[in-house]
Amino acid sequence: MDMTDSVIDTEMLRQSFGLGRGSEIHLPLGSQLTPAAIELIAERGITVRFIDALGRVYTGNPPQQPLERIHPLTGQSTPPGRKRPASPTPGKADTELLTHLDGDSLVPKTHPRIALRGKLDTLIAFTVLAQCDFDREQRFPWLHPYLADLRSHMGNLLKAEVTGEEMPAAGMGGIDLESLHTLAQNPLRYLGHDHIVPEETQGRNVALLNVLRALCREVELEVVRAFTGSDGGMLRPDLLTAANRLSSAIYVLMLLTLLAEAGKKVELETLAL
Repeated sequence: MDMTDSVIDTEMLRQSFGLGRGSEIHLPLGSQLTPAAIELIAERGITVRFIDALGRVYTGNPPQQPLERIHPLTGQSTPPGRKRPASPTPGKADTELLTHLDGDSLVPKTHPRIALRGKLDTLIAFTVLAQCDFDREQRFPWLHPYLADLRSHMGNLLKAEVTGEEMPAAGMGGIDLESLHTLAQNPLRYLGHDHIVPEETQGRNVALLNVLRALCREVELEVVRAFTGSDGGMLRPDLLTAANRLSSAIYVLMLLTLLAEAGKKVELETLAL
């Protein structure tokens, strides 16, 4: 849907985004939100970013000016620094083995947090691919926004790891991730369908989502490797919980898709959890 220079109301938002709690949505620079749309976004704690024709990202409240240009990943206005390790001083060849952990330091590319970012990058890449390939016949339009919510929360997970900020509350559709976790544990009770073991007969759409579920489990393991302290405690429990709940949300979407393939339309907002 083309939103450029348009007035965006709640209906347009619902058609284009899942509007899950704590998610992030991107709108073309120049678009304006109706008061009702602004209220909905605020109520669900959604972050709005505006993107211009050159791909630059801005934050603010149009039509108030000026908007603030921010880094697409961190959401910060100050670009990261490029400091080198104090010792030893890396040679030219050695620098190819190093990468930025944050704005202040370089680390080997084998660092556990860099490995985690690689897994998150892979998960996000396959999620975008799934968004392009999911339901090619567009038979299940109510399911597409749920994928957008998942993609948003993956980006928030990566951002929280890079910046050190707390992982924001998240949801898919009108349901928070904790409720989705409960649903994933007992789908027969809430959806009328028991747990599934992926197989070919479930179709391509479910198979695409199952790839994302498996990749999300890999992310969860990398979080454990990267943030387990010397005493065995978890240094970033928010990231671990977020990865686990994302996996549950993907599994729920697999079930919803399987039901849709069987002709049953189930929308999360209608469930009594």
